[in-house]
Amino acid sequence: MRDALLREFEGLIDLADLANRPAAEREQSLLSRALAALVVRDLTGCDSATAADAIIDGQGDVGIDAVATDKNASHLWLVQSKWSDGGKARFEISDALKFVDGLRQIDARNFDRFNMRFRNLADQVTAVLSNRGSKITLVTAVMRTHPLAPDIMQRLSDAEDEFNQFGNMLGQRVYLARDIWEVVRNDFAEPPIPLTARMHDWIKINEPYEAFQGTVSVTDIAQWYDDHEDRLFDRNIRKPLGITQVNQGLIDTLTTDPHNFWFFNNGITVLCDALEPEYFQRGARRSPVTLKLDGASVVNGAQTVHAIHRAFRKDPESVADGYVTVRVISLRNCPPGFADAVTTATNTQNRVERRDFVALDPVQRAIAQDFLLSLQKTYTVKRGEPEPAPESSGCSVETAAIALACAHRNSDLAVRAKHGADRLWEEGSLGAYHMLFSAQDQPSAYQIWRSVLILREVEATLDRTAKNRRARAEAIVERGNRLIAHIVFQHLDLDGIDDPDAPWDGVLAQVPETVERATAWLVHHVDAVFGKRLVASTFAEPDPCRTLVGLVLADLKRNVPVPDLPLEYRPAKRVPKQRRPNAVPTLIDAGRLADGTPLTYRATGQPEREVMAAWLAEDPNRGSATWINQRGRPLLWAADGKRYSPSGLVQKMWQLAEWGKAPVAAQGPSRWRVAGGKSLWALALETRDNLGDNLDEDL
Repeated sequence: MRDALLREFEGLIDLADLANRPAAEREQSLLSRALAALVVRDLTGCDSATAADAIIDGQGDVGIDAVATDKNASHLWLVQSKWSDGGKARFEISDALKFVDGLRQIDARNFDRFNMRFRNLADQVTAVLSNRGSKITLVTAVMRTHPLAPDIMQRLSDAEDEFNQFGNMLGQRVYLARDIWEVVRNDFAEPPIPLTARMHDWIKINEPYEAFQGTVSVTDIAQWYDDHEDRLFDRNIRKPLGITQVNQGLIDTLTTDPHNFWFFNNGITVLCDALEPEYFQRGARRSPVTLKLDGASVVNGAQTVHAIHRAFRKDPESVADGYVTVRVISLRNCPPGFADAVTTATNTQNRVERRDFVALDPVQRAIAQDFLLSLQKTYTVKRGEPEPAPESSGCSVETAAIALACAHRNSDLAVRAKHGADRLWEEGSLGAYHMLFSAQDQPSAYQIWRSVLILREVEATLDRTAKNRRARAEAIVERGNRLIAHIVFQHLDLDGIDDPDAPWDGVLAQVPETVERATAWLVHHVDAVFGKRLVASTFAEPDPCRTLVGLVLADLKRNVPVPDLPLEYRPAKRVPKQRRPNAVPTLIDAGRLADGTPLTYRATGQPEREVMAAWLAEDPNRGSATWINQRGRPLLWAADGKRYSPSGLVQKMWQLAEWGKAPVAAQGPSRWRVAGGKSLWALALETRDNLGDNLDEDL
C-alpha cells in the first residue's frame, strides 16, 4: 500500500510547507496526505490529480486533511487520515473532537480560520451547504487493523445526532487497513467481462441454479476472443496452451470440415455473475435466445476458444459454418466455492496437471497482486501463460517455487526440485507446496523476486564456468545444481530479503564467487565421502545431500582455500570430433519430454538478441512452439501450426526477421527452452549421462 500511494501521488501532492523537515518526516506526511487523496478518489470517482488538490492538511487545517465535493454540489466529504508503516496508526479522542470542531467551523462559515488550501475550495463547500437536501460525511481513514475505540466512535455519533435533529444530513464512514487495501487492489482490477451468446437449440435449467445450454456459432466465439483475449479465462485454471497436437487438430477440423466440428468437440463452459435472456419467440425451443452475460469467464474450453479464434483468422469463410456446444451457468444464487468446484470438475479434455490447480489458491492470487503493486512486475500462475522475460519483467509460479525450494532451510526441498517441478505441488503438511506457499506465512513479492534473482545468478555462473569442468566433475555439478543453489542461499546473509529498502545489488554480487567456491568443495566432498558411487544416486537421496550441505557450508564458513580439481576433471585439449548421434533422437528415445511440452525461443548472443527482439515482439506466437515426439521435425511452431526441426525453425525465423548477417548454421537445441529455462541441448546432456553416449547438436 505504501508503494502504491507513493507511486500514485508523489509529485501531485503539495509538500511546500514541509521543505525544511527531515526526509523521513516528509515521507510520512506525504503518505498520510496520499491516503486522504486515495479515499477522496474512491468516494468521488475523480482522477488522482483532482484528489490531490482536495488535500488541505497542514497548519490551519482545523483537524481536516481533505475536502471533496461531488459534481452536483449535493455531497461534501471531510476526511481525516492517519498513516502508519506498521499498520498501527493511532486515532485518539482528541483527533475526533478536533475533527468535529472543524465541521462546526465549516457549518458556521468561519472559513477565515482555515488555511489557504481550504479557502481555494470554499466556493465548492458553500455550494454544497447552500444546496437543500445536501449530505455531509465525516470520513476517517486510519492505517490500522483494529477498529476505532468505542468512545471515539461515540464522539462521532454524538456529532451525527447533533446535526441530524432536523433531517438526515450528517453521516460517517471509516476506512481501516482492509478497506484501504481493497481500494488499492481495485485500482488494478480489470472490469467484469460482458459477453453476448446467441444460442440455438437451447435448454434452460432453473433449479437449483440458473443455466442454459445450446449451440453457438463459432463466429461469435471468435469475436469473444477478439474483444477480450486471455481475460476470457480469468477463472480458468490455465490459459490456452498454444499450438498442441490436440489444438492443431481443432483448427484443421474447423478449416476443412466445419460442419463436423460440433460432433468432434466437448464444448465450452462459461460462468457468469448474472445473465439476462432475450427470447426471439419465448418458449419456442427451435428459435434462438440471446444471453447477455455479465462478469463472464470461460472455465472449460479455453483451448477450444483459442483454436476457434486462430482458425477464424486463417479462413473466416469456411469456419463460419461451424457450431459448438456452450453451457452457461449463472453464479447469482450459487453457494461460495461453487465456481471453483465447476472449474475443477470440468477440466478433463486436455490433460490437467496438479500444477494447474495452484491457480485456484488465493495465496497465488495475492502474490500476483503483490508483484504488481510492490514491484510492478508480472507473476504468472496459470500453465499456458508465457514466462515473463527473465531479465526484469517477472517470473512464473514454477520459477518461484524452484527458487523458494532452494532457499528453504530444509535441503530436501532442493532435492525434490531437482527431481522435477511437479514434486513441488504436493499438498499436505509434508508436501512441498504447503512449506513454500503457506497461507499463514505467505512469501512476499520481494522475498520471491530476490530469491529468483539469486537462483538465476547461480545458474548463470554455473553455465559460465562449465568450460572449466569435465567428466565426473561435470556430472556432479549438473546433478547437484539445485543443491549448489541451496548452499549459496544458506551461506549468504539474507536478513533483508523482505525489506523493500534493503540494498540487494551487494548480495547478488557475492553470488558468483560463492558458487565457484561451493562447486569446488562439493566436487571434493562427493569423492572424499562417497568415493566413486554413482553421481545420480548420490544426489537422488536426501541423506547424502544433507551430509554434503553440512560439509560444504562448514568449509565456506571457515573460508579456507578451495581444493583444485583433479587433473582428469579438467577440460582436455580440443580435438576434431566425429559425427555423433544428435540431441533430438536422444530425447525422443528416452521419452524425456511429453507431447505438448511448451518451448520458448531464446537468442544466445547479443547480435541475435538485438535483431530478433523487435520481430518477436510483433507476434508472441513467433517465439513459441510445442514438442512432439516425432523424429526429424519435433517442433510445432505456434506462428503457423507447421512442424520443424529445432535448427530448421531457428533458420526460418532468422530468414523471416531478415537477419542478413545470420550464421550459416544454427544450433537450434540450445535456443529452444522448456519452462524454467533449460534448453533442449541441456536436457539431452542430462539424458546422455544415463545413456553413456556422446551427442551432436546439429538438429
